Amino acid sequence: MTSMNSKVSRRQVLVLGGLTLGVGAVNVAGFGGTAYADATTGDVTLAPVGANPVVVLPGVGVQPAAFPRQLAVQVKHDGTDLPAGTQVAITYDPRLYAPLPTAMATIGRHRVHSTSKTTTDPKTTLVTCTVTLTEALPGGSEPVVVVGTAVPVLYPLDLVVAPVGATAAVARKNGKPTGRHSLKTHRPAAFGGVATPWGIEVSGVWERYEWADGKRWYYYPARITLHNVGPGTAPAAAAFSVALDPQVVRDVSVTGARLNHTAHDAGVRQLASSRTASLFETRWRTRVHLKAGDRLDLAVKVTTRKPAHDLPTIKHPTVGLIDTGNHITQRQTGLTSLSRTDSRWQ
Repeated sequence: MTSMNSKVSRRQVLVLGGLTLGVGAVNVAGFGGTAYADATTGDVTLAPVGANPVVVLPGVGVQPAAFPRQLAVQVKHDGTDLPAGTQVAITYDPRLYAPLPTAMATIGRHRVHSTSKTTTDPKTTLVTCTVTLTEALPGGSEPVVVVGTAVPVLYPLDLVVAPVGATAAVARKNGKPTGRHSLKTHRPAAFGGVATPWGIEVSGVWERYEWADGKRWYYYPARITLHNVGPGTAPAAAAFSVALDPQVVRDVSVTGARLNHTAHDAGVRQLASSRTASLFETRWRTRVHLKAGDRLDLAVKVTTRKPAHDLPTIKHPTVGLIDTGNHITQRQTGLTSLSRTDSRWQ
């Protein structure tokens, strides 16, 4: 059981993300559903906080699901006081949410005195965090109870089969929270219909250009690999950008391609090229729609220039995906770009 303090630090306010308007106070940013009343609590109702819902990919052949970004409810009690001992319990799927370091109840910037306790159901693995107010609150104060936030899950654990929606319940002093109500949020139309998730990993091979008798060096990509982890086909043709330092690099070209280890005409073309004193960036598109398991290897030729002296700064080399199309069904591989920071220029 954890004791609560009466103040909310600036760092804690910022952590609450969608519950924050500015950095001075914790406010409700939006509601994701109906305010529900519990018959045991008189005029007390719970209003889900549903601003900025996050997408959850349940698997193949189903709609991307919408879940609230925060595990939070507002306790509305216009016509009645909340006695010390009032409890709010929020139950959630631990595959989707991470608990805050300390669950909290707030009214604006004031942090309500409270304690919290977390339990896990051994049969369902669902987690319940129960927050108990240890101070009485006058009618109309409407505290917000926050216990956790959605956590991004990376491939291969990012497809969450049969995700369980969060629920909440409230009870007065000496009562046990009952009559759970869904915290389901509004599903944006942009989340689309039935779809098959897909995801691309970027990897590659680096070459090292040396000057100053090998005491200075710079890395650039010699091969770029794009791999679709599936299970769906990428909705757009594979495209990528290459960003290098113009003090060391004159030009970049793609000289060949192999699809699944076989020579392939990938239709690579340069979309754009831009050069400033500190950045040389080229953007490329292929005509290959990568299917599940496909691997596209691209040979890159870089023409270098020898710096006349030590460089004051350097642009570290970066390769990244661009124009990937339907981001809603794109899996979070954690490898959509690559770079390295171990060049030596002075």
